[in-house]
Amino acid sequence: MAAVCALVATVAAAEPEPLILAHCMPWYGTREGSGQWGWHWTMDHFDPEEILWEGKREAASHDYPLIGLYDSGDPDALECQVLQMKFAGLDGVIIDWYGTGAYHDYARNHENARRMVDQIRRAGMRFAICYEDQALGQMVRGKALSEAGAVNQAKQDLQWAQENWFKDSAYVRLDERPLLLVFGPQHLGAEAWREVRSALSPEPLLHGLPHLSQRTGMDGAFAWVPVSGGKTVPPETWRKELDPAEAGYRSAVAVVFPGFNDIYKRAGLHESYGRIDDREGATFTETLGRALKGNSRVVQVATWNDYGEGTVIEPAWNNGYRFVEALQKSRPGGRFAPSDLRLPAELYQLRKRSGPKADLDRAAELLFAGKPGEAVRLLATVRRKLEEGPAVFAETPDRSDAEYRLKTEIEYREGEPRCRLDVYFPARRQGFPTVVWFHGGGLSKGNRSVPIPLRRQGVAVVAVNYRLVPEHASPAFLEDAAAAVAWTFGQIGDLGGSVDKIFVSGHSAGAYLSAMIGLDRKWLGAHGIDANRIAGLVPLSPQAITHFAVRKENGIGQNQPVVDALAPLFHVRGDAPPILLVTGDRELELAGRYEENAYLWRMLKLNGHRDVVLRELQGFDHGKMAEPALPLLLEFVRKRAGSSD
Repeated sequence: MAAVCALVATVAAAEPEPLILAHCMPWYGTREGSGQWGWHWTMDHFDPEEILWEGKREAASHDYPLIGLYDSGDPDALECQVLQMKFAGLDGVIIDWYGTGAYHDYARNHENARRMVDQIRRAGMRFAICYEDQALGQMVRGKALSEAGAVNQAKQDLQWAQENWFKDSAYVRLDERPLLLVFGPQHLGAEAWREVRSALSPEPLLHGLPHLSQRTGMDGAFAWVPVSGGKTVPPETWRKELDPAEAGYRSAVAVVFPGFNDIYKRAGLHESYGRIDDREGATFTETLGRALKGNSRVVQVATWNDYGEGTVIEPAWNNGYRFVEALQKSRPGGRFAPSDLRLPAELYQLRKRSGPKADLDRAAELLFAGKPGEAVRLLATVRRKLEEGPAVFAETPDRSDAEYRLKTEIEYREGEPRCRLDVYFPARRQGFPTVVWFHGGGLSKGNRSVPIPLRRQGVAVVAVNYRLVPEHASPAFLEDAAAAVAWTFGQIGDLGGSVDKIFVSGHSAGAYLSAMIGLDRKWLGAHGIDANRIAGLVPLSPQAITHFAVRKENGIGQNQPVVDALAPLFHVRGDAPPILLVTGDRELELAGRYEENAYLWRMLKLNGHRDVVLRELQGFDHGKMAEPALPLLLEFVRKRAGSSD
């Protein structure tokens, strides 16, 4: 759905100004919900049955939903999404709609859209539709329709919408007419659209893409993410595309977007449309600010959940709650806090882990009623009940494990929504070792998980989220890492673990955190803990110099090395805990990463450290080296903890 388009002029409106609506795709299918994995998760290339080392399923996206791959017809997923939208301050949704035809997955998408509308009404929100007339072209090319039949199908589709949606009090109306976006139009021309709209009363206010609207007889235009030609579009270019253009439209819909990073080339479909960098959230906040300062009556967020094109603002693996928190912050006088945004996903996950239905239904009603404080207490009660039983991960609810327990959403720093951890541990053992695991993501992205190779291995795993840049300046992430390790020292004994067998590890940015916490004694010292109590450090491809995110924060370029107090190298000491350093292949790793670790290893040895090992994994790049490194982590833990499994 990529297109080049520009924001255009608008007029005054009767609606509260402006309405902020998120463009939502109802086209995702799962094996459990739809009988098979939908094309938009697979693109006939990716296999969601393949579960990767972090616990994510393989999917057609550079990102991943925080709640896991979902079915767009699943009432639990729809409930979660609409509540997240409500708590973020969105006024409603623009549903991407392929009509009522029984072709490809259109009928299922139509049913999913109907179910979403039910949840939107339940939340007291608004909705409109974006009609995909390209569906008509698909049916014509597939011999399911003639050209004349395409016009009749459009009439049938929109007459259905008129009877069932346009008359709904929740449907968005401008100038007493229902707002109807058309993505293009891509198939029907001006004459056909005159015929289609003449069959509707009142006629909807039609908006198309700016470069197509005038010649197809639209009433106005809506802007979209300005990518084309397969190139990376810099901010100075897309800003010009979004500048208001006097194009003769009396109505326009402004656009907000987080970035653009499609998967099409990797999926083998065609070349990429191009790329717009998310700039760690800056692209979203900038386009949001521009749209709110403009004159548009309606602002469209592109998109809530187009994973194939990488325009996702719903809570997802890479950016977490970054975009919905920014949206929430932009709406003055809102009733909800950033912590409230986490509750719908927790509700969803507890449903998937088979929490008591009556309790969770009651929690949902409290959330829809705008009473998150009451819902928090009820969700906590359900969570505690589940934690007494076999470990079940929401992504694989059919794979419970009676030998392990899982505690989730544990707050280790009060008042910081990101500062949560999960604990996975043996249920019937005492004195087991524990691995504190920090995720990667350049200190600006990422999400906690219990790595699959560490499950069912006789060890506990403490999976940690921490505050990220740029929302939080350094050294917030180090303060959080220390607090999480301190929490582990204070609590793991109550779960049966040994405080003498706590290991600290992580990948990439998480590896940097583990190295810093173990080498620089001041971070754990702030909690009254000697870092030398750590049984071992296993950083998987860490930065040994000052992390690039810290250098960037201080205006220092990526290729300018710095070794200061925020560099593991600055704190080399011979009496540090045992250390296993692991990197990918020096020819495939991030620039200088192997060499940094080799220098760290050498300097530790020169300072008298007797238990430090450096391993280079031949044939693996930075992203892929973690999975083969995890067995090395387990071997290291077992050797030093004196355990086996």
